[in-house]
Amino acid sequence: MIIQQTGYPLAISKKLILILNNEIELHSEVDTSSGCIFNFRDPGYSAESGGYHPVEIYIDENGRFQNLTDFAYVGGDGHYAELVKELNFDFSYGLFQHMGRNYPIAQGKGLFEIWQSNFCAYYQNKVFTVTVEEL
Repeated sequence: MIIQQTGYPLAISKKLILILNNEIELHSEVDTSSGCIFNFRDPGYSAESGGYHPVEIYIDENGRFQNLTDFAYVGGDGHYAELVKELNFDFSYGLFQHMGRNYPIAQGKGLFEIWQSNFCAYYQNKVFTVTVEEL
């Protein structure tokens, strides 16, 4: 799979593309020809102790970003906490979602740039366990 780098309403960083290409190589047993979902998880992340938010990235069969989601716990500690979408950049529908509210994706530009920079730094620091799933 070749991940497309241009033609999006928000700029995708070269670092993010390199990360995803690296994970495709590391998970070469996964058939990505019909698209794939990348899951980045901090094994120690919990509502009680915090940690790095889980991230899911969906790439379609044409190598195009469809959806990028950052999850977080809300609603308190312990068994009352619920893992929900905190940030969602839906490239297929042109929507930016923050804590359940929808906005045109262009309104998420600044937050997306910050998110990408942070995510790439976390990845470089090896805080995530990564899986790649075929569609």
